[in-house]
Amino acid sequence: MGDAKDITVTGWRLRSLDDPALTASRLALSVRETPATIDSISSGEMLTRGFRTVEEATDSLPGIISGGSPGDPSLFSMRGFTGEQVTILHNGLYLGPANMINRPGNTWNIATIDVLQGPASVLYGQGAVGGAVNIVNKHPDFTRDGVAALVSYGSFDTLSTGVGVNRRMGDDWAARIDASYHRTGGYVRDTPSDSLNVTGAIAYRPNDRFSIELSLDYLNDDLSPYYGTPLVPASFGTDPIRGILSTPDGRVVDRRTRYVSYNVADHRTHSTQYWPRLVLDWSPTSGVTISNTAYYFHADRRWINAENYIFDGTTKLIDRDRFFVFHKQDLEGDQASLTIGRPVFGLANKLVGGIDYSHLNFIRSRGFPDGDSVDPFSPSPGLFGPIQPRVSPTRWDQAALFGEDVLTLAPGLNLVTGLRAERLYLTRENYNADGGFNAATSFRRTYRLFNWRAGVTYDVTPRVTAYASYATGKDPVNSNIFLVNANENFAMSRAQQVEVGVKADVMNGRGSLTAAAYDIRRHDILTLTAVETLTNVGEQKSRGFEFSSEFRVTPTWALTGNWTYTDAKYEDFVDPNYGVNASGNRPANVPDWTANAWTTFRHVAGLPLELGGGVKYVGNRDGNTANTLKLKDYATGVLYATYTLRAGLDATVRVNNLWDKAFVQWADIYYPAQVQLGEPRRVEASLVAHF
Repeated sequence: MGDAKDITVTGWRLRSLDDPALTASRLALSVRETPATIDSISSGEMLTRGFRTVEEATDSLPGIISGGSPGDPSLFSMRGFTGEQVTILHNGLYLGPANMINRPGNTWNIATIDVLQGPASVLYGQGAVGGAVNIVNKHPDFTRDGVAALVSYGSFDTLSTGVGVNRRMGDDWAARIDASYHRTGGYVRDTPSDSLNVTGAIAYRPNDRFSIELSLDYLNDDLSPYYGTPLVPASFGTDPIRGILSTPDGRVVDRRTRYVSYNVADHRTHSTQYWPRLVLDWSPTSGVTISNTAYYFHADRRWINAENYIFDGTTKLIDRDRFFVFHKQDLEGDQASLTIGRPVFGLANKLVGGIDYSHLNFIRSRGFPDGDSVDPFSPSPGLFGPIQPRVSPTRWDQAALFGEDVLTLAPGLNLVTGLRAERLYLTRENYNADGGFNAATSFRRTYRLFNWRAGVTYDVTPRVTAYASYATGKDPVNSNIFLVNANENFAMSRAQQVEVGVKADVMNGRGSLTAAAYDIRRHDILTLTAVETLTNVGEQKSRGFEFSSEFRVTPTWALTGNWTYTDAKYEDFVDPNYGVNASGNRPANVPDWTANAWTTFRHVAGLPLELGGGVKYVGNRDGNTANTLKLKDYATGVLYATYTLRAGLDATVRVNNLWDKAFVQWADIYYPAQVQLGEPRRVEASLVAHF
């Protein structure tokens, strides 16, 4: 990449196609050598662009949007799939279904967010049909000591702070700790949230052939209690927000309710989790590496809320439900692998094989007390009421064998293959509210998964690489694996993807282009064919193309951009939740077009000043399976200015949602009478120091 390493733009770095793509393979292949689409965003980019959460940062990558209510935090939509068809990983490990275990997370503690588009079950097991998002924490640095600090304050009483310390202790030891705190009052009244995240690690590396690292991740957070804004008839909504959605019956979002919260006063969306890990890498001889990761994950989560808000045309009130759910999760596991780099029949070859085991105890307690009704404009918060839980313990033992191989068939021509054979032993026990065991809905089930992928990469020229690949995936037929019921006595849904693409360096190494086209088909979706009769016959298709580019136009001017098109639809599908015939319909929260553009200027007018900005465009989407709720396209802008006060001290002023655009960010199909509105304009100022 020539002199690309000399770029020092704060908010942007030129990503090399020769960087390792660790999320896409255990073979340590580069982005260029991997027959798949891989995107990433670094900690520096997240910091400069003002991305406070994983959700905000991942949204800036090609073809990805996010949303979900606090009950399903940090859901993503990519390549025509949403929810549990997109797997969330933490440091390459699967901790459970995203909408059950994932939290927004603070970006200060994160080194990178990597995204592998398309089926990833061959690497990470069940789920991962649409793709995988891998959140990678910062690690100890053996090259230098350092201290960094952040303080930021902005609209809606939003405060973010962070501190990070890295220390070398001789030549063999290094340690790092990062702590961050984020809180906001919320742009909807009475919807505060806060998050405390502490990550730390100590590493021992006596030589280049051996290393061991012990780390701990601690998170304590309270999510915003904003579950959405209700839709009301046009005759009632006298001040509608126009241009954000449409329905056949003319329902609207009334501007008078835009900042109104309908949750109860004693709401709760809280979690505490901690996660120690021990990682070992050892190369006893040249070309041989043994790796092992042992981990334990514990989490307690509590939701106590009024979540569903339905306008009653007779009373002119908002009818609210009550729902509570508690999680206690304990997960322990180990992942071991052996990598061997040895020629095969005179051809360069690298092979990795290993085992992946985890044991889960997950206790879910929930209930649906009676709700009430409140005034649309001045709702009395009220209290949640009595709690009588129904308990459902879940246990699994998951064991998998995996393998990957890259074989150089000829100079510039590589064959990349992989497979994963897995057994998932699932036990579900259900208890009634009185504590009695419910034998009819309790069950045991063994899932047998086998996934594989194969791809080729070919260097058309030293700077242009073409590739083609085929991959399979598996995921639960209707629910995530924590919610599969006894009457869903079916094997997992099957998926396969065909993808072709090209990756190229341009402008003598000062830029890069990537393009891909794909076709994904997901079969055997659980379908309701008669009253209380479930049949496994559905199908979902998605095809599209993606394009991204990065250019260093001049030493001080950078441009990045991406755009994607997705054509997704159901075939022979009846929504099992509402009995809606969705055959031929588009899945909810899947935009047809998305695009992102970003530009950065340094040393403006010869000053230590950096100016930058970006635009995100999200195309038209449907907000329900029936495709009767239409969500309009929108574009939002970001603008920032960073001034270096002195070496190691930067001050930034930033404006998000520059045009104060009102838009629907997400529509949860389980809350059909309301939508999640996006954040209005936010202005903030920050100081970042490096010592």
